[in-house]
Amino acid sequence: MNQNVRRVISAVALTSLAATMVACQNQQLGPAAGVPRNNVGAQSVNNTRAPQSANAAAIDQAARSGLQAVPGEFIVKLKPGATAQAALSQGNVRSLNLQAKPLSSAQSGFVLMKAAANGMGALRTGSDAQALQALQSNPAVLYAEPNYIVKLNLPANVKQAPVQAAPGSFKPNDPMYAQQYAHQKTASEAGWAIEQGNKDLILAIVDTGVDGKHPDLAAKLLPGYNTVDDKPSGQSDGNGHGTHCAGIASAITNNGVGVAGYAPNVKILPVKVLSDSGSGSYASVAAGIVYAADNGAKVISMSLGGPSNSKVVEEAVKHALSKGAILIAAMGNDGNGSKSYPAAIAGVMAVGATDSADKLARFSQYGTWNSVTAPGVDILSSFPTHASDMPGVNYGSISGTSMATPAVAGLAALVRSKFPQLNAAQVKSHIEATTDDLGDPGYDIRFGFGRINVAKALSTAPGAVRR
Repeated sequence: MNQNVRRVISAVALTSLAATMVACQNQQLGPAAGVPRNNVGAQSVNNTRAPQSANAAAIDQAARSGLQAVPGEFIVKLKPGATAQAALSQGNVRSLNLQAKPLSSAQSGFVLMKAAANGMGALRTGSDAQALQALQSNPAVLYAEPNYIVKLNLPANVKQAPVQAAPGSFKPNDPMYAQQYAHQKTASEAGWAIEQGNKDLILAIVDTGVDGKHPDLAAKLLPGYNTVDDKPSGQSDGNGHGTHCAGIASAITNNGVGVAGYAPNVKILPVKVLSDSGSGSYASVAAGIVYAADNGAKVISMSLGGPSNSKVVEEAVKHALSKGAILIAAMGNDGNGSKSYPAAIAGVMAVGATDSADKLARFSQYGTWNSVTAPGVDILSSFPTHASDMPGVNYGSISGTSMATPAVAGLAALVRSKFPQLNAAQVKSHIEATTDDLGDPGYDIRFGFGRINVAKALSTAPGAVRR
């Protein structure tokens, strides 16, 4: 890992972005072929989580307390030529007893201003607004933003009757495949007959980590990283959300086990940016995006979000785009037209959710930044092989735009494999141009350009369809 990324990760105590991990507990499924029976059922496994880092515990505590921001933490962008030491020594900021850590690189000008362990008691009793004002008026500071928190966003229980599997050109032998209506709606079978993914292509799951022991995922997982606790390996998931998303995007397919993923052959890079309780920070998310891009991910799937934008996350997105990655994020589950970030950041492909009847999921957010939709109601995929926050072990179904997002990420990986000459913006445009139009004719703010169609995307020459 390069020094710049270490600097990002060293500041993971930064502005809080708890995941809007849009998921709903629907149904628990029993063991699939190849899954040891002693891994099935919460009563037979150990649900003890690894100890949290001080950073994760602080974020979780603030989230549980209903706070809008982590007390005493700010992201600051320094003016050109200014130093953190200069900012800390100026005027009212001097008395705040802050500590500063670089966020991206010394050249980026982003730093974390955080209360010292024995200081800033006044801020912890409600004076953060005054501290933020002092930073914003500091002659060395270009702008400052607080450490915003969002909570886990769960849509109410939603279940769909699976559609019947339709005959196709490539029908996998995974025993639960017939229950995966999403593949039937998106014409995955015909698409897989054309392309199943370049084995060297890397798809990053920026989430709660991925269970490194899952039989439908283990063989394709790269080591990854944990930016919440600043340690190697993203192959642990006490929450389960990331494991579920990984299975949707790229579960090993036609292996006689479990389920099928959209991009069967590509590698998964697990990047743990959220704690086992589903909370993260702007620093951990930004560090995860940078890590994924710098470690070769050409598709970055982010089933998380919050209502507040962040300059440091915007900078991370720009960095990933400069590395040629396509970034895909969930629209959110509030069922209204409010923005969720990073989905609403320029350059990110935002994804809404549909059901098995091709109706917009009632929880799916909408707006002019919406790119496409994908099935996101009652989606069957992998759960951790141990008890977690998911409703069962090994496999099960949950709902949310979180589930639609990795479907689009998997398709993006297939498109990049089939048409390697396309850049990230062209991949996005190609997927949009080959959707099945739903809702109002043409583009609309609820369905975007339409619901994804795997077969169309892989059988249509780039540029052959004009929106």
